[in-house]
Amino acid sequence: MRVAVQIATLPILFASWSPERVGGWLLLFALPAYFAVVGQAFAGAGGNVALASAQEGRWEKARDALRASWLTSSAITATLLAAALVAVFVSKDALSSSLAVVPADELVAAAAWLALYVAAVAQSAVAGITFRVGQAYPQFVLSNAAAMLLEVVVLAVCVLLSDSYVVLAAGLALLRVAVALGQYAYGRRAARDLFSATKGDRRKALRELIRPTLAFMLLPVVYVLNLQAYTVLVGAAYGAAVLAAFVATRTIVRLIDLVTNTLFGIQFFEAGYLGANKQAVQQRQLATMTLATLALAIAFSVFLLIFGPLVQSVFTVGKTAFAYDLALVLLVSGTIRALAVTPQALVSAENRHASFVAVYFAGSMACLVIAAGLAAGGASLAMILALLIPAELCQAIPAFRSALQQVGMTPSGFLRSLVSRQRFADVGELWRFLKDRP
Repeated sequence: MRVAVQIATLPILFASWSPERVGGWLLLFALPAYFAVVGQAFAGAGGNVALASAQEGRWEKARDALRASWLTSSAITATLLAAALVAVFVSKDALSSSLAVVPADELVAAAAWLALYVAAVAQSAVAGITFRVGQAYPQFVLSNAAAMLLEVVVLAVCVLLSDSYVVLAAGLALLRVAVALGQYAYGRRAARDLFSATKGDRRKALRELIRPTLAFMLLPVVYVLNLQAYTVLVGAAYGAAVLAAFVATRTIVRLIDLVTNTLFGIQFFEAGYLGANKQAVQQRQLATMTLATLALAIAFSVFLLIFGPLVQSVFTVGKTAFAYDLALVLLVSGTIRALAVTPQALVSAENRHASFVAVYFAGSMACLVIAAGLAAGGASLAMILALLIPAELCQAIPAFRSALQQVGMTPSGFLRSLVSRQRFADVGELWRFLKDRP
């Protein structure tokens, strides 16, 4: 749904608005997406603690985790939004002048409505904790997907009826408020025990959430480094034409991320429901999903190396050429990223991911600096992009190390389990399960 919304949004905007007005809206709407990360990060960390505590019958701790997540997320989001609104108000004339098509008063009013939009999205994220504890996270995922689809509908109606940023921002904000209220009401019914009175230590609960929450916030930053930063680097070093061809090839290669992102979500959400035999299940899960992911990545790579030129020609209407050297580098780094999905999900679900996320961030920053130096020295594009491989290894290696410690396996034992008779039986069982789903 997220991909479909991204594809549909621009044609709708361009159909009714001028390119200048579309560009102004995209700039205005960019910042709220980053502010919403705060609520999502607290929801991820707090949801892990609340779910684990509820599964063990420790409802006092589960309630403390929910309240600490909600209060802190709300306070930080409100502070960020207030600072952003003050900045917009103070610099409204300069911003209006740079955007050219947006009057200052309209800019401030639209920013205020977008602040409400971000606040509602953050509240929805925290409401997800109640869905997870109430064993209803599929309904939460579905409601978020429906909200994305409704945003497209609201967008289409607003831009058709008006060219005002205020109308569009207000429509999106009111939609998200309605969604947040609906999710809160459903979540309260799904996990009634979370809303009983509590006398727990919320400060202690908050201290437990700080490191994993910061790690959840840092992950999107790393993804931006390894995606958008290289886009800027390639464009600055090689020009627009090379950049267009590179982005086209990368977009095709990263189609595998649609599958791996789904695999992460399923394993992350399901991790809290494994029960008493949890470690044994996770041992099989780590080996089986690693083997299945490797097979998927290899099959995708073979397909792309055979049909990549045709796919890119159709994708770009014959205006760019498929570069095998770039594709190989991107496929290797993408395969490493895909293999890290299962250990990352297992460790993140236990709120033990702060250390490997820090290594991932530091390694990605170092690789980006080296890539910039190579670009300045006139290195080939493939050599520069090859820095993505060690950057992804900075996530995969620590994530596997942490996961193996968590499930009680040695590296040699894990490697042997990949080719065991049980592993092939597990892969076959997984395939039959997926094939027989209605």
